[in-house]
Amino acid sequence: MNILHVCQNYYPSVGGPQYTMKHVSEKLAQKYGDDVEVCTTNSLYGPETQLFSKVDPKNEVINNVKIKRHPFYRWHYPFIILFGKVYGKTTGKRLPHSITKYRWGIASPAINEHLAATNADVIMATTIIYNFCDYPFWRNTLKSPKPFVLYGAIHLHKPLQSNSYLIKRAKACDCYIANTDFEKDELVKYGVDKSKIVTIGTGIEPNDFIVPEEEILAFRRSQNISDNDILVGYVGRLVKGKGVAILIDAFRKLNSLQSNIKLLLAGGTTDYVPEIRKAIDEEHLPIILIESFDDKLKPVLYNALDIFVLASQSESFGVVFLEAWSCKKPVVGTRMGAIQSLLSENIDSLLFDAGNTEQLTDAILKLSASKSLRKEMGTWGYKKVIENFTWDKIAEKYRQAYQTGIENFAKNNGTKR
Repeated sequence: MNILHVCQNYYPSVGGPQYTMKHVSEKLAQKYGDDVEVCTTNSLYGPETQLFSKVDPKNEVINNVKIKRHPFYRWHYPFIILFGKVYGKTTGKRLPHSITKYRWGIASPAINEHLAATNADVIMATTIIYNFCDYPFWRNTLKSPKPFVLYGAIHLHKPLQSNSYLIKRAKACDCYIANTDFEKDELVKYGVDKSKIVTIGTGIEPNDFIVPEEEILAFRRSQNISDNDILVGYVGRLVKGKGVAILIDAFRKLNSLQSNIKLLLAGGTTDYVPEIRKAIDEEHLPIILIESFDDKLKPVLYNALDIFVLASQSESFGVVFLEAWSCKKPVVGTRMGAIQSLLSENIDSLLFDAGNTEQLTDAILKLSASKSLRKEMGTWGYKKVIENFTWDKIAEKYRQAYQTGIENFAKNNGTKR
């Protein structure tokens, strides 16, 4: 199969969609011998930030995947931001999507030209917020329009307008890949054809998380974590929106109740890190902070934990749960949306209501009090990963989704739906 993948950033850029696109692309090329090309931007960062770090070379091949990086417009960002502030103050409304799409959606004529010229059997793009996902609306102006599959990764924890451009894009594609059944069910409520939505999620390689016991013990000793201590942790972007703030709030109470509970926060440096340092330096909370660590340390971190917590209130999936389960660790997550769809409460996880610090504290206390419960939940989580989320299984499902998109496109003669 000749496949074109389109995404906002690709390796060495990091993030959820980047992670999925890299592994799916490489697995399809290596396992099935597919001709896989990736069309992406030439930046390490997406349009959500004004940061820019150019990725070179423009064209290269990594693990049998051909990558082509294109420029995109950025000079206009400050003007749209300023206009948005003025518009908001004068009208009390947000700027319409017809304007904001040039700020947040990636304005890249080069990417559109790549889409128009491709000879791929199928195009798959992620995520739904980016302008290249409008391809189905203009492909019929081309001599050779292509089937279009959309990996939306859409956050549906808040209601959308029925005429939202996100819903229009989901309706227009030939096959929609959802991360969870929650995402699928919500899209059906908005009128997206159920028959063209497939639930896949993302994947993991469990063997990558196997670590010798001596390395785990050495790490715990290096951080003054005794055999009797319970290490609660979060691994991911150190930002408030990922639930770091509420986890610290819960830990304040935990620390006052049970001195053998310690907290590990590990991830890339962000503008929220000073707040974490403040809690450590001024409140003397026993928080272990590890910033911008080498990827080789990640398996050690997960294996060193006793309990993993992601207190985020907005996720389209949550690959960190798979990482924790690969190390047979129990997890705690928010009782909402995609997270609740992925986690099986009281089987492989405990859940708490969004923003409820008391419930989060109670969940951690319950797990800290029972080693057998931690082991049981971690084992069930590992089983879920092996049965559903290895990269071999995910790649196979993606390929089936591409075939569904090709068949739907042929059935409808490439017309917009």
